[in-house]
Amino acid sequence: MVARYHAQAIAATPGATLVATSRSDPSKAAAAVVEFGVPCETSYERLLARPDVDAVAICTPSGAHAAQTIAAARAGKHVLVEKPMALTTEDADAMIAACRDAGVRLGVALQRRTEPAYQAVRTAITEGVLGSTVMGLALIPYHRTQAYYDSAAWRGTWAEDGGGALMNQGIHIADLLLWFMGDVDEVQARVATVSHDIEVEDDLAATLRFKSGALGSVLATTAAAPGFPHRIEVYGTRGGVQLEAEAIVRWEGEAAPKVDDALRPGTALAGAGSSPTGITATGHARVMADFVAAIREGRAPLISGEEGRRSLALVLAIYQAARTGRPVHP
Repeated sequence: MVARYHAQAIAATPGATLVATSRSDPSKAAAAVVEFGVPCETSYERLLARPDVDAVAICTPSGAHAAQTIAAARAGKHVLVEKPMALTTEDADAMIAACRDAGVRLGVALQRRTEPAYQAVRTAITEGVLGSTVMGLALIPYHRTQAYYDSAAWRGTWAEDGGGALMNQGIHIADLLLWFMGDVDEVQARVATVSHDIEVEDDLAATLRFKSGALGSVLATTAAAPGFPHRIEVYGTRGGVQLEAEAIVRWEGEAAPKVDDALRPGTALAGAGSSPTGITATGHARVMADFVAAIREGRAPLISGEEGRRSLALVLAIYQAARTGRPVHP
């Protein structure tokens, strides 16, 4: 599903060309050739052996990311991997080390960081416009049908999906909260499976204490029919910001930008909240353009492996807190 967004992003990026794809199921290779217009290798190893491949975009089930990234690094290919980058921090560390040792770039597709509204908030926080942050909220009231989980054997499993509403859908928004508020000192959480026949959670609530002393919360579900846009709120000693979907709906305090009068809370489209295809390729195109530039300039991508690991570690700490019923210090 997400490979289509990566293909569109490659097509939109000057200097990037899609030369081949890979499908592990040989029966789907012919369809992939028709859809993407390039050869489809039925072996990942054959894809990595191609001399015309400089970099790979890994769009496979989450549980395959680590082994495939490490194999690509050892083959001398740069890697842009979908979220979550791995299912354990140990695997994330191995991916980072493999790419570092091979001298290749590792980027993570947490593309919401490229949205102008989120970047404006990040800049305001780093420049002290909001003062000291005191509270942050991430709300992900999404909806996924049982058919969505039934569409592939890996969905909704611990072994291949790594989690539910938070790991698969909510990690994008949790990543933004972490980007805004800084590292977390302690988490407490509860999870439940209330509406789907799956192994993992479809309902989650977590409270956070950041190292700055600020407090926060993450709430994520895939059982909120028909699906609603996510929200992020950040409050500081000199002002606060409320965002819905990818737009600012309220900003109070110094240097507050003008908010579009046409946008008021409740008017943003649900987007990914109601469908996994409810996004455009714009964010992926920005990530891809930066990834290509990072390769050429010999620098880390905007969302590096280390940054991808931070949001993964937070998600895993929340799961551990829910599982043990005790506070966890990431």
